[in-house]
Amino acid sequence: MLEQEHTSVASVERKRIDWDKIIEWDRDYCFHIEKALSEWLPIPIAKCDGAYVIDANGNKLLDFLSGLISVNAGQRNPQIVEAIKDSLENYGYLWEFFTTPYKSEAAKIIVKDILGADSWAGRVHFVGSGSEANEEALQIAKLYTNRPYVITREYSYHGWTQGAGACTRVRYWRGSLSSPNSSEYRPVPGFPADGYFAAPAPFCYRCPYGYKGPEQCQVNGIVACLNELEHIILTLGPENVAAVITELVCGGSLIVSPIEWVRGLRVLTKKYGILLIDDEVMSGFGRTGKWFCYQHYGITPDIMTTAKGIVSSHLPAAGVVVSREIANFFDKYRWWHAVTFSSHPVSMAAVVANLQFMMDVDLPKRAEKSGLYLEKRLRELSPSHKSVGHVSGMGLFWGIEIVRNRETHEPFIKEDRDVTGAGDISKWPITVVQQRALEKGVLMGGLVPNCLRLGPALTVTEEEIDRAIDALDYALRPLDAECV
Repeated sequence: MLEQEHTSVASVERKRIDWDKIIEWDRDYCFHIEKALSEWLPIPIAKCDGAYVIDANGNKLLDFLSGLISVNAGQRNPQIVEAIKDSLENYGYLWEFFTTPYKSEAAKIIVKDILGADSWAGRVHFVGSGSEANEEALQIAKLYTNRPYVITREYSYHGWTQGAGACTRVRYWRGSLSSPNSSEYRPVPGFPADGYFAAPAPFCYRCPYGYKGPEQCQVNGIVACLNELEHIILTLGPENVAAVITELVCGGSLIVSPIEWVRGLRVLTKKYGILLIDDEVMSGFGRTGKWFCYQHYGITPDIMTTAKGIVSSHLPAAGVVVSREIANFFDKYRWWHAVTFSSHPVSMAAVVANLQFMMDVDLPKRAEKSGLYLEKRLRELSPSHKSVGHVSGMGLFWGIEIVRNRETHEPFIKEDRDVTGAGDISKWPITVVQQRALEKGVLMGGLVPNCLRLGPALTVTEEEIDRAIDALDYALRPLDAECV
């Protein structure tokens, strides 16, 4: 049985809401994601609180995914909630042409207070979501370089809009349709769009070239997958390539980039005058134990995209940070571009409060400390489960490769990150773990079938980490029984 939350607030909420009617309306009128209507099983949520969501029956669920790896400062953070309330005393809607204290302060905090020591950031433009941020970053890169092509990498997730979707290379997560009853798979026609090319991911655990790690795959001092990237650049013509876009920790399929690859990538982009777009939508604002993931690697990007953690998902907000050089270039022109909800004053108030909270408590440092504890517990747990093939991550962003054979790295679902999402997915490892962990009152899961993703709120306690590890221990047992 799940832990019950016995609070007067929860009791009052249950009396106020006819959940049967809410579920009926949801079933009859809402589009649903991930499940066909025949599979749809609602989880009605009555309240969010800290690291938890509380369902309509009062069951308190520890959210070890922090939404979509996005509620960095915890649900309903009091400092953010108060800032939202205060902003509504003076503001409703204003479009970004106007100046407000919140927009200006949010930009100043990011560019000067957080990124100032790295000496690369020039300006930030606020939008509403991660997909929008990546879409805008691609346009900025093409305008600045006057070049048409973009290179992404395999197994990446950058969003669902035209350009961002073209850069997304987790096949079935590009807005496709998959039947639960057959092998029918229907991608969005025209995806990925022309002008976007994929380079190999530095996925050392299952290296497509058969190497055992970056220290063994050096070719003329460059790792093999970077040699392939350079080959793509030369084939397209460097004068045609505007940017390479990548996540340094691949948020959808949890591939942690080796330091050799990241530093080599930066050398390569500079060699050919190609911009590096660093997608920090998931990994930014403390998630990896530093303000931004690139800081682990000793490099700086040309453009950085952010969302989620910028406001801990209390309201829609995202941002595109550009280098001083790009900012100076755009300052010379009129940029005929407007986003309806860019710099919405209420969202910006939440951004300021979120960032101020993070600085006040040094949330990246706290995530680093909690991350070391989570890593310790994961590595203690791994030897007792034959299905755990590989554990990787940093800060409070971790992935577990679930395998049928630890020695050969054989996955349970052979298509791995290239699945279509069609047919019976009840035996996918992430599905099994998700359902079993839910029995223990913990939410966890993944984006690709063989890789479990863990990313709690950065305010998570060691006791909550212990609870999640206990649930994971329980959830992995059926998979262990199928291992060879």
